[in-house]
Amino acid sequence: MPSVQGSGAMLAVAIFWMTLALIFYTWAVFSGRRQGLRTKHLVIFGIGLLCDYIGTHQMNLYAQAFGKAPQIHNITGLASLSGMAFHFLLALAATLAGRADAVNRVFHRVSLTIYSCWLIAFFSGAFSGMMRLGR
Repeated sequence: MPSVQGSGAMLAVAIFWMTLALIFYTWAVFSGRRQGLRTKHLVIFGIGLLCDYIGTHQMNLYAQAFGKAPQIHNITGLASLSGMAFHFLLALAATLAGRADAVNRVFHRVSLTIYSCWLIAFFSGAFSGMMRLGR
């Protein structure tokens, strides 16, 4: 079992990656809505997905070393990471389709829903973590 001193660094690394995911996802979703989905938004979104994966992996390592996360957060976290992966594939298909107007309307409705679900998982994890640190 890692030392308690190592737990702070481990958690900080996970928080860093999850915060980057939040920044890149937010940038991609709202910039794509404003400008229409373009290749640059797909790249930004892909970076967000990578950060999300790394952050989720780091959080999992932390949970294995220092105690489990609440089950509801495990479920929402996995669902939101899967949703964002689906969202990325949808963005890729929309970008490759070339029918910008029709695809953009549908994509952005779905995009906000998936993004909102991801935010719920993000903030529930942050809240849960703060509650556990307070004990």
